[in-house]
Amino acid sequence: MEELNKKDIEEKENTVAEQTDNVEGDSTTEKKETENFRVKIGTVGNFVLLAFIILIIGTGSLTYYLIHTAKNDYDKQYNEIISNLTNEELVKDESDEAGTVANIIDSAISEVTPSNSPTTTTDENTKKLMNESLVVLYNGLILDTTKMDEVKLQYLDSKKEESDKYIITYYSYENYSFKESKLGIFSSQLYDGLVKIDGVGKVAISEDYDAMPRDVKVVNTVPAIVAENNPKLVDYNSIKTLIVDLDGNGADEYILVLANKSTGYSKITLFDAKGSKVNDLASIEKSKWRKSGAEYYLTINNVEIIDVDNDGIMEIVVEIPHAAGDPTVSLLKYSNGILSGKTGIECSLLAE
Repeated sequence: MEELNKKDIEEKENTVAEQTDNVEGDSTTEKKETENFRVKIGTVGNFVLLAFIILIIGTGSLTYYLIHTAKNDYDKQYNEIISNLTNEELVKDESDEAGTVANIIDSAISEVTPSNSPTTTTDENTKKLMNESLVVLYNGLILDTTKMDEVKLQYLDSKKEESDKYIITYYSYENYSFKESKLGIFSSQLYDGLVKIDGVGKVAISEDYDAMPRDVKVVNTVPAIVAENNPKLVDYNSIKTLIVDLDGNGADEYILVLANKSTGYSKITLFDAKGSKVNDLASIEKSKWRKSGAEYYLTINNVEIIDVDNDGIMEIVVEIPHAAGDPTVSLLKYSNGILSGKTGIECSLLAE
């Protein structure tokens, strides 16, 4: 009986020991799992912290870049504004000073100039007296443009006080285009007190308007429309054609400068937009050359196309040579199919 009790006690003790071992094993396993879980949590936390630090650094860098760029743009705009304001103030100051000086000069002149005298204005470097009417010069001599006719060129009498009104700025034209604007001055005396205006182009005008409202084209052939209607033009071996819309109606006229080097004959002729002959303007035969036998042909140098009276119509200006003295000038106006001026002028270089 005692042996049985002892045996039971031992079995109970063994059972308790096994249960204790199981409890300790379970505890150890739970401890390891807890440690593994903590390691995982720590790794994730480190990663999140690192990402957060990188985000802060990146945001700071971007913010610095944006602030720095904005500052540079602001500085640039500020400097441009200051520069523009400075330039505008300088220009304004210069304009005000120039205006003040001009007002002083005008005031002084108005006090000593009669009220019925020509208007006084200022040029870039000089005072000038403006004429009451348009002045046109041809080779520095006065050209009367009040009528379409052959006119004589006039010299200026420097002894007369009124001659000073011609010392003004002229707008010069040559070779069918504007050349320059320049102050005209008296030449040295050519005759007894007689002078011309130097420093100007072939045709010079006292007013600033568009004297070449339409282009002039120069070709070395007879236009087809003219050739079809004028078969005899093949007799000429020297040809220059000026093509221009004289009256501004949208249709070109043709001014032909023709020469036959075999016969010594040359002429200047106007043809209308349909190629029909309007009239001969001027001509010269070999028999009218100088007795020395020197050849002379009319050329495009004898012709200028320009609006000399500011009416929008471009006049034909023909230089007529003479045996002695200055040439005369033939002014012609072609408008709406009507030609005004002297035509059929026969030039001669023979002394009478």
